[in-house]
Amino acid sequence: MQIKSAEFVKSAQHPDDYPNDGRPHIAVAGRSNVGKSSLLNMLVQRKNLVKTSQMPGKTRLINFFLINDAFYLVDIPGFGYAKVGREEKRQMEDAIETYFRKSGLVAGMMYLVDIRMPDSPVDKEAIQWLNDFGVPMLVVATKGDKLKTEQTRKALAEITKFHALPEPPLVTSADKKTGREAVLEQLAMVLESAASGSSGAKG
Repeated sequence: MQIKSAEFVKSAQHPDDYPNDGRPHIAVAGRSNVGKSSLLNMLVQRKNLVKTSQMPGKTRLINFFLINDAFYLVDIPGFGYAKVGREEKRQMEDAIETYFRKSGLVAGMMYLVDIRMPDSPVDKEAIQWLNDFGVPMLVVATKGDKLKTEQTRKALAEITKFHALPEPPLVTSADKKTGREAVLEQLAMVLESAASGSSGAKG
């Protein structure tokens, strides 16, 4: 897949505000501070299309980015918001659940894990919860440049086992600009499957 255009369209919290033009969505999720904004900027090759927050968990709304005038990358709020109160946390989770259940256009999702945190209970709970929505999930490991080769191999094995994934995550690094083509290839497959009425994504 070649990304030729990318633009921020809108932020929304309620179904009435979602883009309703029939284009498929790929949701992007992960714990706070996993590097979601940086990865998205790397994928679209735009330095500041997605704003990088200095406060993990600051993103409260669902953000829609139109890619190639063909599909949306949808940035949903991060999990494990340490400084968010219980009521606000519940509201954010309600907004996420409403999006997955009522959008009707979610072709797949990427869930990002920090490769240095192979046994995160926040990730485990989030992955199990998101899997209940029945959307094909691609797990992507961020910050791959932070570990050496053998450490990376071990971390991927631990992540795969801890989260009971069918295959190891794809490894990426926004800083080193690595893993981009592999991720885009998987996203293209998800979109193709959605267009043909089938489903399936690499775990």
